Amino acid sequence: MSQDAARTTAPDGPGAAVGREAVDPSPQAPSFTASLDQRQGVIRARGHLDVLSADLLCGSIVALQRQGHRQVTVRLQPLATVDDDARQLLAGLADTLAADGVRLVVE
Repeated sequence: MSQDAARTTAPDGPGAAVGREAVDPSPQAPSFTASLDQRQGVIRARGHLDVLSADLLCGSIVALQRQGHRQVTVRLQPLATVDDDARQLLAGLADTLAADGVRLVVE
């Protein structure tokens, strides 16, 4: 391929293509984080809990259950928020776990 042909097909850099803006490559702060205390069966959560992050959190809760915990506690740190869909997902998981004799506490 000639150098002229290459120049017409490949943009010069980020945002060089028509209709595209440059993407900021710097790391972004996560909107939700959780830390697990596997020994105590406690998950400390901060940020905004939406349905996607709640689904990930449910996986961690089930993992603690499989390790033998009969109670799993999710501690929402100050300023943490939970949307309605996430709250419903956690309530559904609490019902499922209760049928297996496991208590899910969200504080």
